[in-house]
Amino acid sequence: MSDIKKSPEFDVAAKEFEELVKKYSLPNEEKLEGYALFKQGSVGDNTKAAPGFLSAMSDKAKSCYINYTGNISGTSPEDAQAQYIAYVAKLKKQYEGSA
Repeated sequence: MSDIKKSPEFDVAAKEFEELVKKYSLPNEEKLEGYALFKQGSVGDNTKAAPGFLSAMSDKAKSCYINYTGNISGTSPEDAQAQYIAYVAKLKKQYEGSA
């Protein structure tokens, strides 16, 4: 279990992101970026191996997963939470026209 404290804003952003995914069928790249920021903000650095070639993910999705998780590795959970909140606000503005 993680000792990382999640801010109330982070929890709200997580619910909003889930709603955006369901309502607008976000592209895999956007979902993966959000997922990577969420995981970094909630559990810290990824210690699991990247998906293998037999994974059900497409090559493009695997590439995005590796890029997103690699790009944020080493980011503090607090910074990742702030980035996640900003990312969800950006998506809300893009898809719903509000922030």
